[in-house]
Amino acid sequence: MKPPIILAGLLLSVFWIWAALAAEEPIHWGGGASPNMVSAARNLPADPGAVTPLWEVKLGNIQYSIPTIDRGRIYVGANDAGVVRPGYEPAGGGVLLCLEQTTGRLIWQMPSPRNRDGVKPPYHFDQWRCGFCSGPVVDGDRVYAVSGRGEILCLDRDGQSNGNDGPFHDELDYWGITNTVDRKLGPTDGDIIWKYNLLTELDVAPHDVCGSTLLVVGDLLFACTSNGIDSQHEKVPRPLAPTLIVLDKKTGRLVARDDERIGLRCLHGNWSSPLAGRINGRTLIFFGGGDGILYAFELPRPAAPATGVQILKKVWQTDVNPPDYRMRDGQPVPYSKYNANSPDGPSEIIGTPVFQNGRIYVAIGQSPLHGNGRGCLSCLDAATGALVWSSQRLERSLATPAVADGLLYIPDSTGNLHCFDASTGERYWVHPLGGPTWCSSAFVADGKVYVGTEASVLWVLQAGKEKQVLSRTRLPSKPITLTAADNVLYIPTQRSLLAVPGQAN
Repeated sequence: MKPPIILAGLLLSVFWIWAALAAEEPIHWGGGASPNMVSAARNLPADPGAVTPLWEVKLGNIQYSIPTIDRGRIYVGANDAGVVRPGYEPAGGGVLLCLEQTTGRLIWQMPSPRNRDGVKPPYHFDQWRCGFCSGPVVDGDRVYAVSGRGEILCLDRDGQSNGNDGPFHDELDYWGITNTVDRKLGPTDGDIIWKYNLLTELDVAPHDVCGSTLLVVGDLLFACTSNGIDSQHEKVPRPLAPTLIVLDKKTGRLVARDDERIGLRCLHGNWSSPLAGRINGRTLIFFGGGDGILYAFELPRPAAPATGVQILKKVWQTDVNPPDYRMRDGQPVPYSKYNANSPDGPSEIIGTPVFQNGRIYVAIGQSPLHGNGRGCLSCLDAATGALVWSSQRLERSLATPAVADGLLYIPDSTGNLHCFDASTGERYWVHPLGGPTWCSSAFVADGKVYVGTEASVLWVLQAGKEKQVLSRTRLPSKPITLTAADNVLYIPTQRSLLAVPGQAN
């Protein structure tokens, strides 16, 4: 009887290992489900440039999406310059790739063509041909992302390998494939379950890019609409359009929207991503607005279709711009523009705020085309929005803070990496990176801080109160925010994704 008992024990062990792996959260935002760019990964390389990559996958020629890792797969967005698919013609659109984690092999791809009729004034977005800027969000057997053309897509995790699931079945038409020979779906094609068009459904006018990452809470899907100013950079053409909406993740039905009229105060655009935090027994949704104000909302009720669209209930709002950034000597301080820089004016929230230990950390910033200017990093009480501390010792920043072991790391757009005390706001050190930094947030893992610059340089510093540089690596193209899993460091750049192994256990 012993062999069956041993076999049963082994099978039980295998089951628990499988169950533990299956229960792991997807790695979004570099570290986990939270936007905090901190990972539990270990044995990562201190000098990535001295290590031969396990693999490298060519992407397009523009890429801003932070990779997501889930159950042996990597999801990453880019523009469609590198798409190879019979009948598909890359023309400034985007693509979402699903890759095998261990090899980089393509599992499936979801192209999203650029609007073929063009985006005419007052619209001013998708002209940069950035493709998918939204970080993919994996939830069970579904993948959610925002396309470069202003659509929220719900995709099948397995692509077309398990058939063309609906209710959407028109992928070939969506890709613009008209050649009869190529009008057949294959296992490496993506599968749209449903899509929601922000432009036609909500009459929003996104600006520059639709770059916000989605948030899943239960059966609800939160999305920023990227509503912003017009093609002449003069006014917001849709000032009353919603900025934050909530969809039913299963159907794409609109459940709720904000009514804060952020468009009336919008400085440039809305690109920050919503996040959730649990405070005093209830879940709050936090959102950084294009007006430079941080908002907290109650979680809406899961509602039946007959109840109509709910209005999100605001709990608090806090302006994270110091007063003298907005008004001076009784006069408004001008906001920067691409043709009229104003280093002292107010800024919007672009990077995603971080919720940690009952507090919210958030920075303000502007488009790099607006030049350098005064920034501010704020720490708020997440329950009330009251200011705990703020620091003006950094310039404008597009980055999401990384909070680990009581320290906060954040680069500013000028090209300085800062280390603050997360409790008090005291700055311990600042390190000049030798180049602007606006595509990469700091990523903390294995006692190291990784951050890239627009000069195509990847820096690695020792995490801690004392500044210590570990390495400096020149890369072929500009690095985006890194991520890691299973002792492998994943380095996304504008043109490729590299998997760099660490030390063996």
